[in-house]
Amino acid sequence: MKTHVFLPAIASGALLWAAFFPLDLGMLGFVALVPWLTLVRAPVSNRRRYFAAYLGGFTFFALATNWVRVAHPMMIMSWIGLSVVMPVFWLAALAIIRRLDRVGAPMALSVPVAWVALEYFRMHFPTGFPFMKQIGAYQMIGFGWYYLGYTQHSFLQLIQIADFGGVYVVSFVVGAVNGALVEWIRKPALEGTGTAATLPSPQVKAARIGGLVFALALVGTSIGYGYWRFDHPAFTDGPLVAAIQGNVSQGDKMGDTAKLVSSYSQLHMTAFTEKPRPDLIIWPETCCPVDWCSVAPGAKGEDAPEEFQRWRLISRKEFLERDWNTPVLFGLNGLEWDGSRVWKYNSAFMVKPAPKPEGWLPGDPVLFPSAPVDRYDKMHLVPFGEYVPLGEQLPFMAWFTPYKKGYECRPGEKWTRFPLTTRDGRPFTFGCLICYEDSDPYLARQYVASEPVDFLVNISNDGWFDGTEEHEQHLAICRFRAIEARRSIVRSVNMGISGLIDADGRVVTLPRQLIRDSNDKLTLKEKPQGEWSEAKKIDGVMTATVPIDTRRPLYASLGDWVPAGCWLIAFVGIVASLVKRKVAV
Repeated sequence: MKTHVFLPAIASGALLWAAFFPLDLGMLGFVALVPWLTLVRAPVSNRRRYFAAYLGGFTFFALATNWVRVAHPMMIMSWIGLSVVMPVFWLAALAIIRRLDRVGAPMALSVPVAWVALEYFRMHFPTGFPFMKQIGAYQMIGFGWYYLGYTQHSFLQLIQIADFGGVYVVSFVVGAVNGALVEWIRKPALEGTGTAATLPSPQVKAARIGGLVFALALVGTSIGYGYWRFDHPAFTDGPLVAAIQGNVSQGDKMGDTAKLVSSYSQLHMTAFTEKPRPDLIIWPETCCPVDWCSVAPGAKGEDAPEEFQRWRLISRKEFLERDWNTPVLFGLNGLEWDGSRVWKYNSAFMVKPAPKPEGWLPGDPVLFPSAPVDRYDKMHLVPFGEYVPLGEQLPFMAWFTPYKKGYECRPGEKWTRFPLTTRDGRPFTFGCLICYEDSDPYLARQYVASEPVDFLVNISNDGWFDGTEEHEQHLAICRFRAIEARRSIVRSVNMGISGLIDADGRVVTLPRQLIRDSNDKLTLKEKPQGEWSEAKKIDGVMTATVPIDTRRPLYASLGDWVPAGCWLIAFVGIVASLVKRKVAV
């Protein structure tokens, strides 16, 4: 069997994988697709062509998402599912590129158009498209990892354009370079059809040079824009925050509550005793073992099940009858009685010291020394991790989840803006993204599109993944949300990697490790780690002053205009190719 189309396709899958973590050879992103793109004009049958294209995609996703299976034995099925399904988007991209090629579109344009269009589609498929709200079929879903643009997370001068067009415009630039390069090595004709088959050699050469100039112009303009965006006034100082990070595996988290409580209580007290005391302490996602129980407006708490009423008393005692002495953002499960049933949410819940009653003196008892501030409920739930897609219609879908029935969460509906007043009286607001919500560009920009917040917080539980490359890749993705929103992001992540990302996308602070010294005393290392890998699988505290940026990024108001434009070009090209074929017949 001939292998001249299979090996290049598989090589592309391996090269693109190497551009991401654990190898993080980001510059390979500019050339990784070149071998795979030779399939566009390869003189082979379509069956062979698309099978080779599928193998390339399968190679990439099987290698890149290998960390998914670490979470739980049942998650092997999810890993296999991603590896088998995600390459279908590569097939669709190839089909679009070939259609555009038939009408003479240069590869430096057709490749990024098709790739970005399919990245956006993958992020929202099948029910996450905002227009589906109008027909009542909207549910945030999609796999937003491993965009082509994410390979460039450390190329800060280039990726500043994300505040103009999101990560999608970075993917466009990287895709354009791949397309321009393949023009120089691919065959000059598409199966004897298309404009290139009849073009004289000088015109073919001009097309190749034109594509390369176009790609280099995109790269040069993007870098120039990046340097221009770096030239801004210094950030002002915001609140002093402490993000705590435990090293609790998911198995221990679910099976050893005592260890979870001990670990995070110790970390909380360490953060609390820092000098000066932080204005806010942040816990990771679902790492507070006590649920916050509330009653929805209009519902009567006395009508709730007895078990819920008992949980509600416990939650009020833990959160309101305890003097936390400083504002705290907890990652926990939120339980809410709506008058007919109890709903479960994946929530961020904030408490603060309650105002002291008139005439209060130090030492006087206070019934509720702490007060609730607000709650944010996660909107973009993780399929199989937080709910079973089509679970009632297709019961076998439960095979892909590590949980038993009854764990499902309800998605939130409100972008909560938490108020925070520093110890010196300065007011701020912040928004929260939970877990993989920082992989969804749509969510983060809502916090600056109207009523802009001053900074963002990401709380996550990455203890599922036991120190794999998932931790670094998750942090790399979050850098883009900071640039797109032009807001600093504070991350508090179980097992790491916690940290502070400024509004230019720089990871400026990592957690200091909590260690036990020779006198059996717990202390924090004086200097934070410099390497990302050193900041995972440790108990630590990240304390830093949040840099405040007040810029209003165009991406917040323009939205996803880049993928919209790509879909428009793709649609016009597909129609034109069909008309051209019909005329030829």
